[in-house]
Amino acid sequence: MATLKGVVRSYGAAVRRAERDQQRRSREAAKRFKEQQKQLEFENAAQAVKDWNNYVDILKSFHKKASAKVNWHAIRNEAKPTAPHYSSLNETIAQHKLNNFKPSILDKVFGSTSRKIKKLENQVQSAKNKDQLNYQTALNEYHEILSDWTELQNIAEGIADRDTEAYLAAVRYFDSFSEISELGSQIKFRFLENHIEVDIDINSIDVIPDYELKLTSAGKLSRKNMAKTNFYELYQDHICSVVLRISREVFAYLPVDFAIINAKAEMVDPKSGHLEKKVILSVKIMPETIQKLNLDMIDPSESMRNFIHNMNFKKTSGFTEVERVS
Repeated sequence: MATLKGVVRSYGAAVRRAERDQQRRSREAAKRFKEQQKQLEFENAAQAVKDWNNYVDILKSFHKKASAKVNWHAIRNEAKPTAPHYSSLNETIAQHKLNNFKPSILDKVFGSTSRKIKKLENQVQSAKNKDQLNYQTALNEYHEILSDWTELQNIAEGIADRDTEAYLAAVRYFDSFSEISELGSQIKFRFLENHIEVDIDINSIDVIPDYELKLTSAGKLSRKNMAKTNFYELYQDHICSVVLRISREVFAYLPVDFAIINAKAEMVDPKSGHLEKKVILSVKIMPETIQKLNLDMIDPSESMRNFIHNMNFKKTSGFTEVERVS
């Protein structure tokens, strides 16, 4: 039977383990930020500053982690799992003990022969039940592996044919964007044969803290309003970081030539006076370009200069609406 460590299982399992760790970190940071917003005093000043710094770091570092590139060719060549064979090993051993049982003199004297034979017979039945349980467990595992194998085979074949339905199936299978949604973003995809267009209903600006926490030289907590320029620059870095992360996830799973990412945020429409979703960043990202970047060291906002993009941003007022990159 195919091992759980095979290509088919390892892709999904490894990716999802990494995603769970990142999701947990994002959830915890977001939860602590919300708690901080409600608090006027903190019992542990050092921990409060640490939580604040962790949250700010997460906001602008989504791009630093991404899923490993999927080898769809290897998946297509993965052999079909084989069904398990029933093994009666435990029953055979127990039956051998029963068949070779020879009562001792004491067994005969005290009349315990029949009792021991009955015990051995019960052990044979228990061993048979154990064999059946082991087989059923293996069979269930086999069906699970076979289901995964079949699903990934269908996706891999579709991706080889540049079938856009397969692109969507791959995104759904690996669930690679769930960490980003932890902080509120919603993502919509438009799949084309050679590229993908992604619309992100980006997090509300409310996810950005409007205060700063620091420790004074005396070890006391200092909380003050964040400067407007720092506030908007953090929001800009957050959005650009999320955009980069989404492109990396796209290129990890799909053999597309490029990705167009459109970040949308709620803004007041001057014609209607109502809040409407407007594009505030539109960028065309090529996989070969992003691979050359030192993603651990870049400034997310400044990195947009490496790509064709539309972004109108001012440090004192934030974003304004822009046209989509075509």
